Amino acid sequence: MSVAPPAPARTAGRIYYGWYIVGAALATNGMSACLQGYSTGVFFVPMTDDLGWTRTEFIVALTISQFVMAIVGALIGGLIDRHGGRMLMISGAVVTSVALLATAEVDELWQWLVLRGVAQAIGVGLGGLLVANVVLSKWFVRYRGRALGIAVTGLSLAGVLTPTLLTPIVDDYGWRTGWRVLAIATALLMISAALVMRRQPEDHGLLPDGRAADDPGADAEAQRARLDYDTSLTRAHAIRSTSLWLLIAAFGLGGLSFTALGAQTIPFLTDSGFSRTTAAGMLSLFALPGLLTRAFWGVLAERIQPRLLAAAAFLATAAAMAIIIPAAHSGSTPLVALGFLTFGCGIAGFVPIQEVIWASFFGRRYLGGVRGIAMPFQLVFSAAGPIVVSLYYDAFASYDGVFAALALCALLATVLVLGAPMPRERRPEPASGEREPGAVLAPAATRREAPAATRREAPAADGGMRATGAPRGDPPDAAESPSAAGGVPPPSPAAPRRGAPLLVIAAGCAVLLIVAAALRAKRRGPALRAEPRRTADVDARSTRPR
Repeated sequence: MSVAPPAPARTAGRIYYGWYIVGAALATNGMSACLQGYSTGVFFVPMTDDLGWTRTEFIVALTISQFVMAIVGALIGGLIDRHGGRMLMISGAVVTSVALLATAEVDELWQWLVLRGVAQAIGVGLGGLLVANVVLSKWFVRYRGRALGIAVTGLSLAGVLTPTLLTPIVDDYGWRTGWRVLAIATALLMISAALVMRRQPEDHGLLPDGRAADDPGADAEAQRARLDYDTSLTRAHAIRSTSLWLLIAAFGLGGLSFTALGAQTIPFLTDSGFSRTTAAGMLSLFALPGLLTRAFWGVLAERIQPRLLAAAAFLATAAAMAIIIPAAHSGSTPLVALGFLTFGCGIAGFVPIQEVIWASFFGRRYLGGVRGIAMPFQLVFSAAGPIVVSLYYDAFASYDGVFAALALCALLATVLVLGAPMPRERRPEPASGEREPGAVLAPAATRREAPAATRREAPAADGGMRATGAPRGDPPDAAESPSAAGGVPPPSPAAPRRGAPLLVIAAGCAVLLIVAAALRAKRRGPALRAEPRRTADVDARSTRPR
């Protein structure tokens, strides 16, 4: 295990180190979005035309990558909690850069599937947004919303810069040069971000949110951060919570359209008669609201119930799909732009609100392990989006029906996220005092100050002493209670909710039914298209002079 050099303890006038983590997470999120989303549309048409692949064959690699990233996410969740993200991100940057350089030499479909579907996915999974956002959530409690909002602005920044900068390179110098440029950019940005990462503020004698011991209200903020830490749900407790499965289903269904439309925007609009330049501009346009408003969404999450904000984001994506489909058919550039702006507003809120919800529902101590559970399911949903859209297009030569289905999925996600209850262990008891929306307090049985005698002391970076909650190597599923280190009694475990996973299974079955219908339609498509020709031949023979 590599031990990172300690970050300096905060003194008066010094910037809290957590904000450096925010900057590193912003760069990591941007590079991840570029590699896994926005760059796909830039390479789509040039590679399929040059190598003679169908759109479905090209998209299959993206589907494989989502499954691979799901496996990687499940494996590394506990590692993030125990060791932080630094070495994981360095490893991911090296793997991704090498895979990108190799992708520039692709000639066969199997090479594309291995490099784009497996190698790049392993690299991005090791060093991508899961690692960055989990680490960031550990550095903030009160200001978690704004910190995450700023960090995920990198996703929108990638959406603006990737098509704008990469499309001219691919068009002028070829798609192989484009992959090489991405390899260099990945190595520079991701390794630089990795060197900034630290596991959690307590390892360096700091309090979450940058509060110093002598700040006004420091005791209350320290207790709040401590309670958030002590009442965190372990992975085993989270699995037994209905909330986990409802949130997985909600964010899975709500996110189906993001990867699908991100990968298909350029071909969808060019098929509708728009130029590649206009299509690339629309791809950048739906990233623009996120660039301007994601931090605002994060601040709102500190004041408004995050579930309400998530519902608003899902409704925005559904409305956007309803605008884009007829606008593209009519050839109206302003209406298409309005649709993509609305879609961008939904995406802008989706990511930061999701991260805030996970941390507020399950706490920060074992957040990596909990997110490791949810990540495979969410990525399976994300993987289904592009492949279902491509299969539908290959069968019907149209995007209308499948885009309408994605809008319905967003509406269903709205219902699920509103119905997700806060885990019982994390619910605050009713109190007359005002409480910030979305804030998490311990149950009454656990809401008391930890006895000082039970808190271990360890050397701090500046030679002083700091309180620690647990040894650095504690596994996320350790048998002891998450409150053991602070002397706070553990919350009672949630009763098993065996029916909750059925919601995820049912949602997955719905996706599979859509895939099966698209495959069946694809097989029937050639016969249906041939029928008019056979009818025309019969008519011609019947009218031929004898």
